[in-house]
Amino acid sequence: MLVAVAGAVAIGVTGCGSGSGSDSAKKTDAVGPAAAGVGTETTTATSASSPAASSSSSPAGSSGSSGSSSPASSSTSSTSSSTPGTPTAITPAVTGGSPASPGNNVNAVGTDTTAPPAPKKTTSPKLNPPSAKPPAPKPAGGDGWLSGVPYGHNTPGALDPRCMTGRVVCIDMSTRTLLWVVDGKPQYGMDVRFGDENNPTRKGKFDIYMKMKDCVSTIYHTPMPDAMFFSGGEAVHFSIDFATYGYAHHSHGCVNVRDRAAVERLFADTRVGDTVVVY
Repeated sequence: MLVAVAGAVAIGVTGCGSGSGSDSAKKTDAVGPAAAGVGTETTTATSASSPAASSSSSPAGSSGSSGSSSPASSSTSSTSSSTPGTPTAITPAVTGGSPASPGNNVNAVGTDTTAPPAPKKTTSPKLNPPSAKPPAPKPAGGDGWLSGVPYGHNTPGALDPRCMTGRVVCIDMSTRTLLWVVDGKPQYGMDVRFGDENNPTRKGKFDIYMKMKDCVSTIYHTPMPDAMFFSGGEAVHFSIDFATYGYAHHSHGCVNVRDRAAVERLFADTRVGDTVVVY
């Protein structure tokens, strides 16, 4: 009886131990090799059948299977020098030249990087800078009785007899010219224009009674630079309108001059009391 009970207890303990002990053994088998760095049967089979997996394995000396060698390690061993740890020096190929040396400037692929010679500097011819103010053209001189006398585009006609004595501003309406005459000798001349039929320029002999350098018309509110008044509000003066539009326009009775330099010279030469003859 006691023998039968003892046998049953022994069988039950053995059955309980085989169930829980088998799971524990399996867990130990799965964890143990992984912790030790040793592959299981499945890992070993994969390494043997896949060369790519073998080539990515760690070099010899690291933890791993001692039965498989790394192809990368064998390839490196075949190209390395006999001295362990020293790589073989590789001489770059230079096309059309000598191998790399301290005297040659050669890059990693053997291309000559010597800088090309600097281009020669060419000097451009020096140009004279334009002057701030172009020289004034020389006025044309007449011939005959006007020999050497400068005047404008219009050619003066014969002098009126009243212009032959003293200091006279002689204005010829037929030729549209003005001559500054001293004792019957013309000094210089210029082009002029006059008023129209509604505002005609008066003819006759007059005297300069007033001079104004910077004058503005009180009637028309237009500039009248270098004005020399000879009859009422009529004067000889520079006209920007005449200089711009020529004979397309006209004055309001004054004698307009289009050459600013010429009328400035006349303004400086004349004085109050000089004669003005318009004919």
